[in-house]
Amino acid sequence: MSPASVRRIVMLLVEDNPADVVFFREAAGETKMAADIHVVVNGTDALRFLRQEAPFDHAPRPDVVVLDLNLPLKNGQEVMLEMASDSVLSTFPVAILTTSTSETCVCEMYPKGRCLYFTKTDDFKGLQEIVKQIHALASPANGPGT
Repeated sequence: MSPASVRRIVMLLVEDNPADVVFFREAAGETKMAADIHVVVNGTDALRFLRQEAPFDHAPRPDVVVLDLNLPLKNGQEVMLEMASDSVLSTFPVAILTTSTSETCVCEMYPKGRCLYFTKTDDFKGLQEIVKQIHALASPANGPGT
């Protein structure tokens, strides 16, 4: 498939560490992943973005949510609980990308096959592999943004 024929995915990255945002964007760019990456820095704004509430009234519908668990205002587990209990929000595939290795069960509260769990890495090639798996999760068959 030629790069011109690849559909761009819409990704919501929920990450409060600016260095991690830059690292993720660089890894995505190096993989030639066709994605529009939108960033919010806390769990409250993540839910507003997904619900298209002010100030995100015109936010695009993401094909995948990349969620850190260690967030201000509402942490990632709280975001996942709200998403899992909402019939619309639970349609968004979620990739947990966090430093925590002890909370892998957070994906169990979400519909089977719609959540992946990754531990953050300092290895650029390792992050590129994670980005590729996230891109696969965001395929048109998985997300509401199609």
